[in-house]
Amino acid sequence: MIRSIKLDLSILFVATFTLSCNSDFSQLEVDNLHSENNASWLAGSWGVTQRVDGGYKLDESAVTSDWVSGAEEIVSNLPSAGHVITSLTHPAHAFLFTVRENNNIDVAAIHPDMVPEIGNEQIIFDVIDVYRSAGKKVILYLNTAGPSMIEDTDPDNEIEIKAAWEDYYESEWDGDEGAAWRHLVLGYVERFDGLVDGYWLDNVNNLPGKLSDFIATLRSVDPTWAIAINDGKEYFTDDAGDYLYVDTDGVDDEDERDYKIVKHEVINEYMDFTGGHITPLGQGAPPNSWAYEEYTIPDMVETPWDTYDGINYALKHAWFPIRKTWSNASSDLVFEEEQAYRFTRTIIDAFAGITWSTTQVDGYMSTDEMDIMLEIEYRLSQVPKVDYTAYERPEGAYLVGEDLQ
Repeated sequence: MIRSIKLDLSILFVATFTLSCNSDFSQLEVDNLHSENNASWLAGSWGVTQRVDGGYKLDESAVTSDWVSGAEEIVSNLPSAGHVITSLTHPAHAFLFTVRENNNIDVAAIHPDMVPEIGNEQIIFDVIDVYRSAGKKVILYLNTAGPSMIEDTDPDNEIEIKAAWEDYYESEWDGDEGAAWRHLVLGYVERFDGLVDGYWLDNVNNLPGKLSDFIATLRSVDPTWAIAINDGKEYFTDDAGDYLYVDTDGVDDEDERDYKIVKHEVINEYMDFTGGHITPLGQGAPPNSWAYEEYTIPDMVETPWDTYDGINYALKHAWFPIRKTWSNASSDLVFEEEQAYRFTRTIIDAFAGITWSTTQVDGYMSTDEMDIMLEIEYRLSQVPKVDYTAYERPEGAYLVGEDLQ
């Protein structure tokens, strides 16, 4: 059953139109200069994440999960969300695909666990169709590292996948793993031609072969796809060029680790929008760090478009986990409604982009997360839109070496 939204549908049309407008017309004029950019549709858009399992994991979870109904619920409840990130590969697994048939090779012949059964590959196409029919843009998550990312501590069948992959590219591609990997990926992205609007490329630092060759492979299918690349990060520095570190997140901060503050910048010439990955959670940074409100988001507001080479521009986009982990629905929820709305409004009002890394239970968005998304939707739908509570630094929060006098 689709959970209902507390939304007056009589104002939906007006609300949707209002969401796309900004009272700062000078900024709008600036952004219009980028209207031909591949990611222009992402400017001012907020979105959510619906991960679909891949490979043998999809066969296991498809028994209890209904991703299509989960997509229909998102469409019904969140009409103003402009885009969704879903899956070509399983989260953090570059060797488990949501589809079975490949235009170039029989992936199941390499190892059958890399792909779902033929009946289950239709799931991702049906999910995409739900979003496209509702006018939402679709971005596919693609882990680019290939099966070589598998470690000796992984499950036995995944270790078998790695060995089978190595046998394949050694025997069929004279050991050129990069060429073999691009050939495989090409056979999949061709199947999504005309169905999706872009790709979020993960784990690019472990990509077999050259990034330029991989991007060229994607663009050979559709040069208008909007592409984000998660490959390295920039962080805020002080006037001397030294990194800023957060010392504490407040009086109740139990994590003593200091962490850098991520800065969403364009770090190569290939991206159309920034991946928006936050400071890695493993460094002790909470997804809702106060430092993002003082540094990361204001920087997005000040310059929503950035350039690497002075010629090609990319949109600043942030992807925020809503829980303590990226995709585990059982981990602690860290955002509450007011802060989540403030993050969303601040970014979309600046005509940058934001995606919430929402999680799934049996194919549906987690209920507590949907409640937050419903509140964002409700507030955005009002005319005028509901104001958010102004940011205030949490008591006891400060940077390393900060003079609090």
